Amino acid sequence: MAVWLAALVYVVVLSSESISAHRSFVTGFDTALYDQLLWLLAHGHEPFSTIVMKPMLADHFQPGLALLTPLYWLGGGVPALLVVQSVALAATGPALYTLARASGARPALAAVPALLWIACPFVARLNLWEFRPTAFVSVLLVLSVLGAVERRFWLLGATGVLALSLKEDVAVVYVALGAVLAIRGERRVGAVVAAASAAWFVAASLVIRSGSGSLDVFGRRFAGDRGDSVPEAIVWMVQHPLATAADVVRESLFYVALLIVASGGLALLAPLWMLLALPTAAHNALSAYEPQHLLSFHYHQLTMTGLFIAAALGVHRLQSAGRGLQLAAAGGITAAMILAVAAGSWAHAHSTERIRLPRDTTSAALALVPPDAPVAASPHLLPQVSQRAQVYTLPAPFLPLDIGSPLTDAELAERARGVEYVLYRENDMPVEYSGTPEGVLTMLAREGFVPIRRAGLVTVFARGGRP
Repeated sequence: MAVWLAALVYVVVLSSESISAHRSFVTGFDTALYDQLLWLLAHGHEPFSTIVMKPMLADHFQPGLALLTPLYWLGGGVPALLVVQSVALAATGPALYTLARASGARPALAAVPALLWIACPFVARLNLWEFRPTAFVSVLLVLSVLGAVERRFWLLGATGVLALSLKEDVAVVYVALGAVLAIRGERRVGAVVAAASAAWFVAASLVIRSGSGSLDVFGRRFAGDRGDSVPEAIVWMVQHPLATAADVVRESLFYVALLIVASGGLALLAPLWMLLALPTAAHNALSAYEPQHLLSFHYHQLTMTGLFIAAALGVHRLQSAGRGLQLAAAGGITAAMILAVAAGSWAHAHSTERIRLPRDTTSAALALVPPDAPVAASPHLLPQVSQRAQVYTLPAPFLPLDIGSPLTDAELAERARGVEYVLYRENDMPVEYSGTPEGVLTMLAREGFVPIRRAGLVTVFARGGRP
């Protein structure tokens, strides 16, 4: 009962906070991307996102996103997405409780990893940092493990397919799940899970590569100055093992340790199941892309989920443990609670670090853009105008972004000529743009865009100064 009550409180608080942030123009690029795709699907349009200038399955392989289309048939939008995201992350708590009970933990002990998940500040950060369909993966992965532990293979299969459909790299975690099951003696089931997941990953990668250059972009981010692709970065790491180890320790070890502390250290009670956290943790640690090392973003979601699964499956050991282990566990749980309080204020305040905009004046300025007009917008204005066929991430389509779009220069130029309005927010540029804000303003003047309204940090431009 306590777990379900905590989950309900989480849904109410985090939904309200997320919607408030959205209405204060804090949400950005990712939220707008999925909002546009779902709007296109709901209205029977081709799911080609002009925000990333790629087909739906050519940025990430996420066919499961289409399952959210009914929300848009019912008139939902970004607020509805933020609510269901909160529900999905909150539901992981009761799922962990059920998993712990299935492994033999008494109700009071089973509630511990569940409540620590709900109180975890890094779970809150997932909720408050944009909408992503991968928010559903955590509860699906827990249910997959529950199906495997209880030999309800229909549950393992159903939740596994749903989880795989939400992002291509989820398959790597399911390969690890197959390996864990094989080590535990379920060799046939483990082999099927691992082989099917690996095949899915390969197929999804081929679909992405056939539709865009996204994998090349991701490879360059991962490699950094170690090459231009993942294979080149791996060769560099093999040739420089000490430098690689030093980078991992310096940039990632502390954050992974924090995730273990957030689980109360209970993950250490089931070390084999911690292998579920390894693929994502290793990928993030070895990447040169700095956001992958930090807990401010979404990249560690599956690392965290794997650790909490291990906690749920290991907590029953405390029932027969000696006093020393019980005292150590009590210390770990206390540390997790302190972390939840100390980092909780950071997690909830962090979303306001990006300057919120006044709602009334900013909304009035954006209302000058007709609902169906082609528009280019700064990242944190995109979610306010993303429900249309043509909305671009400024400075695209006028200036190139390193996003792996399959569109040719001629096609981009044609789209640029069709843009009628531009919504510009000061110093709000996509990470894929290597130029300066001044360069964007100069380009807009050259393209014939004239300011028609200013509202604080936001300027509305119209081509030729049309009202």
